[in-house]
Amino acid sequence: MIQKFLSRLKISAFVFTVCTSLLSISATAQESIFQLENGMNVILKESHSSAMITSMVFVRSGSKYESEYENGITHFLEHLLFDGTANKSREEIDGSIRDLGGYINAFTRKDITAYLVLLPKQYIDFGMTTQIDMLFNSTIPLEELPKERKVVIEEINRDKDSPGYAAENFFIKNAFAGTDYNRPVLGYKAFIENISRDAIVNYYKKYYRPENMTLFVIGDFDSEQMKEKIKQTFGSVILPKPKVINTPDTSAVIQTEKPEYQPISGQVMYDTVANVQSTYIDFSIEAPIYSDSDYIPLDLLCMYYSMDDISPLMNALKGGAEPLATEASIGLSMYADFSRISLSVVTDKAENKDAIIDVVKNFFKTVGTHQADIEALNGIKISEKTSNIYLAEKLHYLGFMTGPTVMTAGYEFVETYSEKLSNTTWDRAVEAATRYLSNPNYIATSVRPASENEKKFIPYEMTEETIKSFFDTAVFAYYNLDSGLVLTYPTTEAVSFQLTDNSIYHHEKFDNGMTLIIKSNPSSRVFAMNVIGKNRSTNEPSDKAGITDFINRLLEKGTATRNASELSRDLSKIGANVTLYDNPWIPYDDRYTSRSFSFMKLETIDDFAEKGFHLFSDMVLLPSFESSEVENVRRSMLGVIGRNAVSPKKLANKLFYETLCSKEYAKPIMGTSETISSITVDDLKKQHDRYYAPDNMIISIVTNKPIDEVRSWVYQRFGRLAPTNAEYFTPKRAEPIFETKAVHKELDKEQIQIYIGSTLPGANHKDAAAIKIATSILSTRLYLNLREKQGLAYSVGAGTQFENNFGIAYSVIGTQAENYQKAVDGILLEIDKLKLDGPTAAELNKAKNQTWGRLMSVKLSSINQAYYLAWMTFLVVR
Repeated sequence: MIQKFLSRLKISAFVFTVCTSLLSISATAQESIFQLENGMNVILKESHSSAMITSMVFVRSGSKYESEYENGITHFLEHLLFDGTANKSREEIDGSIRDLGGYINAFTRKDITAYLVLLPKQYIDFGMTTQIDMLFNSTIPLEELPKERKVVIEEINRDKDSPGYAAENFFIKNAFAGTDYNRPVLGYKAFIENISRDAIVNYYKKYYRPENMTLFVIGDFDSEQMKEKIKQTFGSVILPKPKVINTPDTSAVIQTEKPEYQPISGQVMYDTVANVQSTYIDFSIEAPIYSDSDYIPLDLLCMYYSMDDISPLMNALKGGAEPLATEASIGLSMYADFSRISLSVVTDKAENKDAIIDVVKNFFKTVGTHQADIEALNGIKISEKTSNIYLAEKLHYLGFMTGPTVMTAGYEFVETYSEKLSNTTWDRAVEAATRYLSNPNYIATSVRPASENEKKFIPYEMTEETIKSFFDTAVFAYYNLDSGLVLTYPTTEAVSFQLTDNSIYHHEKFDNGMTLIIKSNPSSRVFAMNVIGKNRSTNEPSDKAGITDFINRLLEKGTATRNASELSRDLSKIGANVTLYDNPWIPYDDRYTSRSFSFMKLETIDDFAEKGFHLFSDMVLLPSFESSEVENVRRSMLGVIGRNAVSPKKLANKLFYETLCSKEYAKPIMGTSETISSITVDDLKKQHDRYYAPDNMIISIVTNKPIDEVRSWVYQRFGRLAPTNAEYFTPKRAEPIFETKAVHKELDKEQIQIYIGSTLPGANHKDAAAIKIATSILSTRLYLNLREKQGLAYSVGAGTQFENNFGIAYSVIGTQAENYQKAVDGILLEIDKLKLDGPTAAELNKAKNQTWGRLMSVKLSSINQAYYLAWMTFLVVR
């Protein structure tokens, strides 16, 4: 089942289903479901792949439960619960968890708010106690309100600067009119500026009650012991009925009975123009509620029609010599009282709008006549099961995906979903589609770019003052902090040894120059493989920037032995997840994307390990570069490049690297419109053969298979390849700078994005670890002082990026234009204070624990372990 937690999620050429059923095929999964005497529901799920536990509390509280006049109060309250309790200060809530190597966060959606901690298992008692304190003892301090208002308003401004915001806003307002889901989660600036503390407290007391919550605990524990622990902690919370404080703005909090849901009747299309770069066409189609027997068959049908290269709908929209669309998706979304099929299309050619609508309408007419590819259909069912295994390793991600569905449809739905999907036939799916899609009831919207004259008359935007923004990318003097810490790195010697968790680590370099790392993981069923191509940007021709990203996007579009649809089908049959490039529709996953190297990642399960390895090897070594697929990928890339060109975050990052680094290294990862337009099929083939040669690759694998067996697979496919002996380039060492450089770029956006940074020594320098820890301390200070105390930004922090022979330190903040000087001065002040005074002993210990905790968190899954094994080898062994 596709979890709709992101809008317009691009569906790749293989099946990628984020599933909401629990581990239905794992023989070792232990689950326990019960209710505490105070009414709180509890779900326990054992997962022993890592010594970590996550505790997530889901509250039935979101924009769905708000009125028009309090829109945003739920999300605002979520922020305020981190600002202090009767027992802990704001700093103690966040810092105490991170000091133990843990992670604490929260998120708000339309119908739930969730609070999570992720900790080493020996500290989970403390984490749960902190959650209880936040959820039931928050003081909502009056003095914190001005700061938190600023932070939330910055978050609203950042959201409005996203490329598809205007189209998404228009669609939601029209498609969900008359329902509780037509309000934005973040709310509006005018309300956030004026809501009173009394109104917030009333809302808090009404919804933050044990009987309105579900606790989901996943990780390395014994269920019976955990059950007793939860009874003693969460079970001890007994709250009196809330007393309402009568204030002028609390009437909205005490809601009256909502009218009964009215299904969509008929077919309505709304058209408008907006300040967007692409044209967005969205359909919201009435569908059966989750409890209806047609729901799962329709879900299966939507998954099938979302498959690139197999779905006739996707082929009609994105296939052919002149594709109509750059992006398209279809999926079924559940809500408490109804369901909708969402069909979304993005095109960079506004003139294609009518043709796209015709394709969609033809899909409705013919949906009952298509005969599905049975192997692809079975692949969807297998993928649903294997995705559960991948998610189970990531603990809190499993909670993210399953928790919301449990809150809406109940645990029984989640528990039985996988089996019901497996038993659903295509004929049954077509039967359901005939009822709901052959003559569908829908609301659709079309949003195209506005001309300069039309921008003056955009009707649905909020009438808040538009800020004419600009970027400031400043590069400041190099700084070096030595806290006396030393990192130890792996060597180039071929080694095999047993780790403390009983796993085996194997590292060797073949005669052709390729490096192989294998780590056994006996407690996991996942087979994870990562391939790194070294020194991405510096090994691209100067006039072909982005060619590596171009190649990676084509790897899923066919091999010498399979066309794109056959490859997609075969990947789905083994439930494989393949990641080859940054997905522009998923925020924050670009941390794996680097100018330093390219990556290719495969996940499957142990049953399909050998088959998956050989299929993935074909993709890496034998791409077809079929000309029509090349043109389709080129159009998609040009669309993303165009949208990034008006993104404050993306453009500021680009300017920062261009100002600080050599032109060879600073080339944009996706290239430019000019370079991508100029690349030929012959260019792609030549660069592939040169760049993905054995002497320029690192392969890392994490598996429960015997190491000797897996090594033999790798040697057969990669170890016998002849080296190219080509000249490979490494990045030039970035020299320290002793003068300020600044770059400004004006954009018509709500926020400005500021980067401040400098060059550093490389990863093998004796001070590298000290710099890493110092930057962590700086990031914490920036967060506490610029966000938590001054409310200048929703997002602010500092980081480092290390190459073998140089590094980069940066601080970044997104804020309103009027805050520019204050933000720059604040960042520089914290840098100077750290340089002159150094960190305190407490800060140093916290930073080390936080770094340790982050490493444990990111390495929860086998695929991330494989990624970091290859990355660290690349970083320190050349």
